Amino acid sequence: MTQIQYIKLGRIFTLSGYFGLLFGLFAWHLLIEPVAKHLISIIVLLQIGPLMFPLMGLLKGKLYTHAWSMYVAIFYFIIGVWYAGHSEDRAIGLYVIFTSLTFFLGTVLYTRFMGKQMNAQNTDTEE
Repeated sequence: MTQIQYIKLGRIFTLSGYFGLLFGLFAWHLLIEPVAKHLISIIVLLQIGPLMFPLMGLLKGKLYTHAWSMYVAIFYFIIGVWYAGHSEDRAIGLYVIFTSLTFFLGTVLYTRFMGKQMNAQNTDTEE
């Protein structure tokens, strides 16, 4: 595969993992397995809220946003492991683990190969 193909694959993985987490957690907590009405805002704020921070940078394809979004993906991986540890929440736990790993893999691919491409372009323009 070429460098451009890895960048495109990284974008696909990043965005599919990101939106899979966003919509999956939203659907789980508000539609599939609703929590008590007085806890909804807390759940949404603490579990879906952190996903809002990298949204614009990911959509615009910003390298720096992809780089620090890896930490967000790891945070959700931990949440997925925590959910998977309980038998009644195992399904959502496995889903969060899978989507967070997809998100993480995408950010790694994108930052690695986009960084190489940007370095190559900078080197070409300096010469």
